[in-house]
Amino acid sequence: MKTNKTNKKNKKNIKNESHPRSFYFQGFIDNTRDLKDFALRNADILKFAGSYLFFIGFFVFIYIIFQEHFSFLRNLTVSVLSSILGLLGVSHTLDETMLHLVGGISLNVIDECTGIYELFVYAGCVMAYPTSSNKKLEGIVFGIPAMFGINMVRLVSLAFVGLWFPSMFGYVHYYLWQVTLILLVVFVMLVWIEKIVKRGSK
Repeated sequence: MKTNKTNKKNKKNIKNESHPRSFYFQGFIDNTRDLKDFALRNADILKFAGSYLFFIGFFVFIYIIFQEHFSFLRNLTVSVLSSILGLLGVSHTLDETMLHLVGGISLNVIDECTGIYELFVYAGCVMAYPTSSNKKLEGIVFGIPAMFGINMVRLVSLAFVGLWFPSMFGYVHYYLWQVTLILLVVFVMLVWIEKIVKRGSK
């Protein structure tokens, strides 16, 4: 009788010890199901995000490989900026991609100043958006001059900030315009969706 009681007690202890494992395993199963349900509910969003990251990675890879071939963008950007400032009566001198404002600061136009990165972000969104190839192509064609124009407005405004309020240049350049660029990229994206993507569906 003593042996039977001991065996029952040992079985009970084994059962109690195995219970936490079953609990954690069941919790893992429940979490897996929750993740699966979440993925199913947000399949379109996850597909867009995955496609967006793929295209951004692809664009950056191409840019890194052929970076030297994008140098014309710096020359084009600084030339257009110089012409606009000249039309606005801003005295300055130009030394390759360095623009010196008379009585103000100097602006060094590098790759980040050409708007190429903003174009990558916009193009990534367009390519990842679920629509036809023709509308995506229209979106890219529409976005290139839009991004370039927005970037020129940014550079001209920064030139005037550097001329009139040089102490504020860093804040406007690194903070104000960075946030503004994100909002403007989203705005151009929404314009493309409303005017081009939805055009054929109405």
